[in-house]
Amino acid sequence: MSVSPTYVRDGDIGLRPATRARPRHGIKKETLIRLLLTGIFYLALLRATGMWYGYPANFDEGVSVDPLPQKLMLYSLIPLIGLYCLLEPNRFLAFFRGISPLVCAVIFAIVVSFAGSLDFGASVRGAAAVGLLALGPLLFRLRYGNEETLRLLANFAVFSAFANVLYTAAFPRFGIMGGSLAGAVKGLFYHKNTMGQFCAICFIVLISHRLPSPRLRYSGLLRSFAILLTLLLVVVSLSSTAVVMVAIGLATIFGLKMMESVRHSMARAFIVLFLCLLIGVAGSIAYLGVAQAVAEAFGKDLTLSGRSDIWEQVIPLIYDRPIFGYGFATFRQADIVEEYVRLGHTVRSLHNTYLEICLNIGIPGFLCWIAFLLTRIFKKIAAVYKSHQLQTVQAKEVALILLVMIGAMTEAGMMLAPIGLWPVLVSVLPMTTEPIVPPRRRRLLSRRSAGRRRFDHSQPVSGE
Repeated sequence: MSVSPTYVRDGDIGLRPATRARPRHGIKKETLIRLLLTGIFYLALLRATGMWYGYPANFDEGVSVDPLPQKLMLYSLIPLIGLYCLLEPNRFLAFFRGISPLVCAVIFAIVVSFAGSLDFGASVRGAAAVGLLALGPLLFRLRYGNEETLRLLANFAVFSAFANVLYTAAFPRFGIMGGSLAGAVKGLFYHKNTMGQFCAICFIVLISHRLPSPRLRYSGLLRSFAILLTLLLVVVSLSSTAVVMVAIGLATIFGLKMMESVRHSMARAFIVLFLCLLIGVAGSIAYLGVAQAVAEAFGKDLTLSGRSDIWEQVIPLIYDRPIFGYGFATFRQADIVEEYVRLGHTVRSLHNTYLEICLNIGIPGFLCWIAFLLTRIFKKIAAVYKSHQLQTVQAKEVALILLVMIGAMTEAGMMLAPIGLWPVLVSVLPMTTEPIVPPRRRRLLSRRSAGRRRFDHSQPVSGE
């Protein structure tokens, strides 16, 4: 019996996709990078929030808190980020090629402020800490896109909600404040305002305006419990700013949801401008009414913080050094604040991020930073995406930026500071929705996709 060779028609021959040899031992490079950047992101969030065990309930007790764990978390970011640079040097450099000129101006203002700093060491350490806590979330966002970033923020929000509730229930002498703020819950945070504002951010990250799924899943049930717990923590923190942040965040999300029907970017921009003017006029009229009622409900004055006397004393200091300021991170030092602010009680903070930035880096740097934030907000609102999921994520990012800017009015260190919500703000600022690819790899991928398109067109359709 003879065996003849088998021939295959030309149309049935396809290109075999290029495959890489899989290592028999060890871990894939992509998996390692994913684990590395995820760990850096979570570590930066934990360090910025300052959640830890044993913070004193009453600041007048003089109880010392060991700063070593917080320092270890911060300094451990250096080798981890350095390891990522070694693994993907080209992609790391590609992340920063499209940096905004306004951000460059802010960095320049920070560096120049070192020259006239009242505390040079604090300025350098503060700038290094701000850079490290910004770099971690930024690397993950630019590597994996905004949807994955929001998913990680949601996971951390769920952990934060359950951890603070369990900690307060187990250690009420640490989790509930005493003294003049007796009864306010602060959980694992150093201060009740920090916890309230972070929980307000977590609530907006977790909340969704979609209808719940008819199928009951454990992940959805856990998320629903976390939403209720974050809202509960906002209330028991007795933070008036956090309550206002929740209300404005919900209004922003649902307002942008209603604008999804407007697909023209220019029309969306005009609508946003009109709404901003309308809200500004209506807000100024209602400020003396609704804001006063909210403030009185929490025992505060009209500023929603009870710190207007502090602002009156530090505003004249801005005009003494309007260009370069007093040095980056200078007015985050408690001893310097006590030196310039004299009231009947001890003042350790300015309770206003905008005044803090003006005093630290000067008016030009402050204006560049505010201009950068406003342009990002308008660009994100005006952007139109075909994907409904991307539009939803973009709406949440706009709401988060607005909430941080609102919270900055009554709290210090909300922006350009290694505490609070700084990593959250950095992670939602980029405009890119998809992962950034280095130019060389981008050209390689485009060639492969072009080759696949040519091959697909040459193949006959089944049935022809």
